[in-house]
Order: sequence, then structure tokens, then C-alpha cells
Amino acid sequence: MAELVPSAEHAVELVGVGKRYRRHTDRRNSLKERIVRGRACNPEDFWAVRDLSLTIPKGSVYGLIGHNGSGKSTLLKMVGGIYRPSTGTITTQGRVAALIELGAGFHPDMTGRENIALNGSILGLSRKEIAAVVDEIVDFSGLGEFIDDPVKHYSSGMYVRLGFSVAVHMKPDVLLVDEVLAVGDEEFQRKCFDHLYALRRSGRTIVVVSHGLGQLEGLCDEIAWLEHGVMQQHGPAVDTIAAYLRKVNADEAARNPLVSAVREDDGSARPGDQTVQVTSAQVTDPSGQAISHAETGTTFAIRLGLKVDQPTLGPNVRVALQHDSGTLVTMLSNHRLGVDFGTISGGHVVSMALTDNPLLPGRYRVHVDVFDYTGSRLLDSWNDAVEFAVRSPRGEIGQGVVQLPAHITIEPAGDGG
Repeated sequence: MAELVPSAEHAVELVGVGKRYRRHTDRRNSLKERIVRGRACNPEDFWAVRDLSLTIPKGSVYGLIGHNGSGKSTLLKMVGGIYRPSTGTITTQGRVAALIELGAGFHPDMTGRENIALNGSILGLSRKEIAAVVDEIVDFSGLGEFIDDPVKHYSSGMYVRLGFSVAVHMKPDVLLVDEVLAVGDEEFQRKCFDHLYALRRSGRTIVVVSHGLGQLEGLCDEIAWLEHGVMQQHGPAVDTIAAYLRKVNADEAARNPLVSAVREDDGSARPGDQTVQVTSAQVTDPSGQAISHAETGTTFAIRLGLKVDQPTLGPNVRVALQHDSGTLVTMLSNHRLGVDFGTISGGHVVSMALTDNPLLPGRYRVHVDVFDYTGSRLLDSWNDAVEFAVRSPRGEIGQGVVQLPAHITIEPAGDGG
């Protein structure tokens, strides 16, 4: 592994960093067990972070992503000096402030105002420097009259408000933020992210751990993806998030059987005269392979098996897609799309492909109705024929159920603009 050369351009440098813990599988939980059975044996090494090298440029916003237990928070605590690495070295430039655990660094019996002074002193600020920002901290936190109450009486949301306000107003050169922001309400979260953008513009370095991939994509310059303590990929936010989600989606598809996305008719009574019967329903990729989920922006198909007992002229097969919230998204039918099946009999397969899938992430149910060529006689109706998930290949989640195609331009305004 190449050595990283310390640089004034880097706010944080990690070289071969690892964090090891000792795990005792043969644990003694009482004094009696220790006396009777002796000391626990067979300790095992557990590496929360292993052989990680990374540079974080000054003035950048850097994100850390990965599943729970991937080592993100452990890494952040080592950068903040809370943990010492078992291997490797960590170099930081300037003052480091951390918002890692709810209420970390607060004394429960001291008031909010006293804890502001305490945290400022820990960060190395003088009394004069602390006094200069106290009013800003109180105003930003929105705690008002509660600022002079002991923090042990604070709710989790009040803890977050005070902790974040203290961390960002102590003018750190490097700010470490863990998932704790998720505890705050919507208004305060917006205020926090607005302030993070302001810190970014002022040249501060921010390292963020979050599962909010959409927020990270808009906030971060670069992102590192950890898996079981090992770096999998790092680089531009969009590319790293896309790679991570591909892995998550692939794991989910491998882990979940295609029970809900492939369904055979169980013979239950259904509406319609059953001249045409829907015998199976499944969700497939363009090649016809069954899938348990589709991705926004990629083509997938709804594949239906039909059994036609007697020659039937031009049946109309209608598929309705319903979001799990109950919203009817759309209806597709061969008649609406101008496709005439002609006279059919025996077994057939109908495939309706959704090109460049516009559905946003969520769960969707498929309802199937078959009418005669006039549309007035119901031949078969299968509610909840199949269910499938839609996942995003990117970080954004979005509101609503569909992503509409759009073309966006920008041009200089005229003299009257």
C-alpha cells in the first residue's frame, strides 16, 4: 500500500487505519463461573475497521455510507480522537468538533448554558470566544427559556438542537456529524443542512455519516462506502451511492425468494365468466427472467399467462398498478395502446413492458382484468395478482409515485428579465 504524504491541502489523512476489539465467545458472566470454570478462553479478534487509507481535502464535505455495523461511526470516533486506532495513523489539521452521540460531552446536572461553556472549554476556546457565540447558539437551538434548565430534563430533540448548535458555532476546522440529526424535527433538520452548506462555503471541512442517501448526494463532494470495516469504493457522491445501491439491490434480490413477484392461479373463484383465465402473473426483466424488484429508470415487464377455453375475438387485457398507499398509479391495456390480439384460443403469454420505468421507490400491487372485444363483458378479474418493489439506482427518494420525463434549460435573461 502506498504511503500518503501529509499535505496542507488535506484536513484529514488516514493511513492503514484499523480498529480491533477482543471478543470472548466463552464468556464468564459471574464470579462463581470464574471460580468454577476459570478464566474465559478462546478470545477472537473483531476488526471494526481494517487497513483503511483515505484523504479528505480541506473545505470539502465528505460522506461515509454503508450498512449498520460497517464501521462508519467507529471511523468517525477515531478521527474525533474518541477512539485510538489499533493500527495506522490519523492526522487532522485544525480544531475538530464532533456531533457523534446524543448528548455526548454534556453534564446532565448542568444547564444548557453551562454546558455550552463546558464544551467550548473542551474545544480550547477562551471565555471571551465562548461569550461571543453564546447568544448565537441559544438562538439557533431554539431552546429559549429552557437554556437555563438542567439538560437531564431535555428531550432527545432538545439534546440534538443544543449539541448541533454548539458544534457548528465553535468554528471548528473539521466538523464530524453522525446520524444523530435524524432525531430532530423537519424544521430543525432543514436549518441544520442550511448551516452545513454555509460552513461548506466558508471553507470548513465536514465529515457526515448518514443513511439519508438523497441528502448526502446533494451535500457531499465525495463519499466513501464501507462494508464490514473495509473500504469498498470512494469518489464522487453520485458514483459511490449508485455502486452501493446496486450492491444493496442485488443482495435483496438474492436474499428474497420470488414469492410475491411470481404467482400462479390457485383456483379460487373470481369474477367474470372465465372464458379467458389469467393463470399466472410475474414481474420480469427485459429478457423474461423473473425479478423481485424493478429499478426506477430501467425497463421491466408484467408477464401474464392466459388460458382460453374457446376461440375469443380480440380480448382486452387491462393491468392496473396501485401504490401501497392505495393510490392508483395508472392503467395499461392492449386496446388503449392500439394492440389487437385477434382471435385467440389455447395458452398464451401477454407481456406488458414499462419502458424506462417512471415509478419511484415503493411497493406496488398489480390488478388484472380481462374484457371481451367490446369492453362490456368481464371475462376474468384478479385483484392483487402480483406485488413487487421498485428501488432507486441512485440516492434520491423523491415524493410521489412517478418520475415524469422533463427537459430543463437555462439561459441568460434579457434586459427586461
